[in-house]
Order: sequence, then C-alpha cells, then structure tokens
Amino acid sequence: MSGLSRIAASVACVILTAGISAAHAASIRTITDVWGGSGNGSIAQGCTTYGSIPDLGNFFNEGGFRVLGGNTTCGYVGVTSDQTLSSGSLLSLQTLAPTPLDNAGSTYQGSAGARASFGSLGVSVQGKLVGESNSLSAVDATGAAFFEDTLSATSPFVAPSAPGFVRYVFSLDGSLSTLGSATGAARVYLNLRQVTGPVIGLGRLTVQGSQAAQFYAIDSSSATWALGSGVASGAGLFGSTMHSPFFGDVDLPMVWGSPWEVQVGLMAISTRSEEASFMSTAKLVDIELFDSAHRRITDFSLTAASGTDYFAAAPVPEPQTWLLMGLGLLLGSLRLRKQRS
Repeated sequence: MSGLSRIAASVACVILTAGISAAHAASIRTITDVWGGSGNGSIAQGCTTYGSIPDLGNFFNEGGFRVLGGNTTCGYVGVTSDQTLSSGSLLSLQTLAPTPLDNAGSTYQGSAGARASFGSLGVSVQGKLVGESNSLSAVDATGAAFFEDTLSATSPFVAPSAPGFVRYVFSLDGSLSTLGSATGAARVYLNLRQVTGPVIGLGRLTVQGSQAAQFYAIDSSSATWALGSGVASGAGLFGSTMHSPFFGDVDLPMVWGSPWEVQVGLMAISTRSEEASFMSTAKLVDIELFDSAHRRITDFSLTAASGTDYFAAAPVPEPQTWLLMGLGLLLGSLRLRKQRS
C-alpha cells in the first residue's frame, strides 16, 4: 500500500470511529416471515403498495412482505416472528398452511427458519406455489438472522489509539433450488456493517428459474459451489477484504484500544416454489488485525461486549435445540413434498 493510500485509510479510520457510541452493543436477532393470499386490492386502504420489512430492507435492500395498509387488513394470511436477545441463542421456525390465491385452486404454502448466536447464523426457507399467482398475490418466505457485538483489540506491538484494519473471515455452506420452477427465485445474502459505515455485501448466492445459478463474494472467492440450472450447493471460505488493482487489499478501519461495533446478517428468500437450506451455515471463523501500514498483527488480545471468545471452537448446540430445529424443518419439508406428490 502506498504512503498516500495509507494516509487516506488512516483519515477514514479516524472519521468512522469518531462516531462510536459509548454503549457496548451486543445482541442476536431472528426474523421469520411467511405470507400468502390474494389480497383485497383496496387502493383506499393502501393495499396495493408493497415493501419489505424496514430493518431487512435497510440491511439487505429486500426481505419480508409488508403492505402499507397492513397485511391482515389487506386480506393476506401469514406468520411473523421477530426475536431479540442479548445473550445465548435464538431459534425460530414458522410454517404457513396452503392458502388460496384465487377461486381457481391456486394456493401457496411456505416455511421459514432462522437461528442466531454470536459468531454463527443459519437460515432456511421453503415455498410451494400451486397454480398461478398475480400482481396482488403474496407468495413470500423469508428467514433472517443477525448478531451484533462491540469489539476492542490491543497488542504489545501497536500503540493504543493507533489506526489499524480488521478483516473478518466466514465459512458458508448450503444449497438453493427453484425446484424446477421456470419463474421462481431464491437468494441468500451475508452482509456486514461496521460502526456507522455502509452495509457491505460479503457474499450472495442466487438461483432464478432455469438460469445458471450465480455466486458473488466481495473478496472474489469462488469457493467450491456447484452452480447448475436453477440449483446451487457447496461451501467455502470468504472474507471482508476488497481487492483493488490500484490499492491492493482494502480492509475495514479500526482503532487499536478503542471499541468498534460490528453487525452481521444472513438472509434467505423464496418467492414462489423454491427452497434454501443454510441452517447450519454462516460462521465467523477468523478475525485478522493489521497496523496502519497494513502489516498483519498476530499477537493481540480481542475482547467482546457479549463475552464471546471468537477464537474458541464453535460451541455445540444443545441436543434439544438440534432436535427442535430438525423436527421443525422435517415437518415443513414433509408438508411441501406431500403437496408435490
């Protein structure tokens, strides 16, 4: 990295960290949202204006199903769960029974799951559209999980208050499928925001109808995804580094000895007849730190407001947690497969 780019990065670091709140944020959150129905189409009641759940829209630019006049008031049927904790773990599983979309036998059913703990997120969605939908139909299943923490790092080799950089490395695995639907689409996003900076799209996997599946990672990692026609599966490691042909590796700014907040979110969406299975997936497997010259520092101490040791082996969920998760997803899968047969 050139001297000029190091100076620019250091200035950006100071600007970004100046707005850090004194409060140490630490929370986990799950949102599961499944809606179907034909709607009443009332313009006066605001039933023709649609949008995403605000927090999901702000973090992912989409996600969830919300109508200006109110989902239920406007004739839609669905279930939503939004849970937040400051410690421990969260698990949410929601299912929607077959819901009529018209008077000709068209129906939609779906399920959504999400789990969250510090450093580990999972999501899963399934949808089944029988017949046709129209511009007023609701056919949406969304699962999202978040963790937010406040970190601070010190090192005997870096002076306190010196600017530096941080890199987050994640593992991701799972599968997507449009289940043969020519018009369906399913997407999985892993996004991150540090302090008051912009939301960064770390990775995205998309399947659309019978088109070839696509994978994108900010660090240009190709991982080991098998990308087929309307299907995708695989696993891989990728991080938060942007590779610039002019500046080399570009990482996120931090200040040694000062706290910084980081928020990570994982979301899966099914819009017709699709499924996404990423329930055991996004894990923060490494945090790499650098000095102002972008030299990696390996001797450091990292503390978290949540009390999480991000360098310890990932905790094994309690048996009853896995049992509930497995039973919920199995029941959802059996309901959908029964409808397909």
